[in-house]
Amino acid sequence: MDEGLLIDFSMDGYAQTLCRGLDLSAIDHLLVTHSHEDHLFPLGLMQIKPPMAYYDRERHLDVYGNGMVMKKIREMADAFNPEGEILRDYLGLREVSPFETFSVGDYRVTALPANHDKREDCFIYVIEREGHTLLYGHDSAMFAEETWEALGRFSFDCVVLDCTMVEKTGIFAGHMGLPDNIRVRERMLAEGMADAHTKFVATPFVHSQNPVHERITPIFAEKGFIAAYDGMEVEF
Repeated sequence: MDEGLLIDFSMDGYAQTLCRGLDLSAIDHLLVTHSHEDHLFPLGLMQIKPPMAYYDRERHLDVYGNGMVMKKIREMADAFNPEGEILRDYLGLREVSPFETFSVGDYRVTALPANHDKREDCFIYVIEREGHTLLYGHDSAMFAEETWEALGRFSFDCVVLDCTMVEKTGIFAGHMGLPDNIRVRERMLAEGMADAHTKFVATPFVHSQNPVHERITPIFAEKGFIAAYDGMEVEF
């Protein structure tokens, strides 16, 4: 994967780019998993129009997501920029459906149903490029069987799983913890979706469950997982 694709844009998305020295103007494509504000912050996307944050932006940022994602972005654009330049000149909106496979630049993306919020089509994404396959699997509780069936068509190099509850489970609906992640990993290995070379990454972690990196890293490593942290890079 390269720096042209971003998954989700949260309330602190712009601030994080400043802290990490990242260049959002290099991003051509944004995949959004669902419309909750910790994954989609429409006001932040309005920074794309000069004279805001990115003065030299001369091409569209193509945004992909469900109908609610599209609705929230359009409403914010209409309120922030009634003249319509943002949607006309800077943002390209593309609504996607469950189980749809589509092209995103050089990537091949499949949107699969997450088990998160029944009020909208929340997605996990399978992302393929140049022989490498990534599963971006959060926010979601344990996948439904129809999602498992679709996942069975792939062989993953890297799997990123929701681990909101850290070492526990059953606390937050629509999310996983390490016990759930272990079940996902075991099934993927047993059914050939993953092998010994597949990297399994757990993230994000809710602060109330004491996700201190020095504490959880050996616990997760023992179970075959990388405990993510801000700024981490994974190569596969």
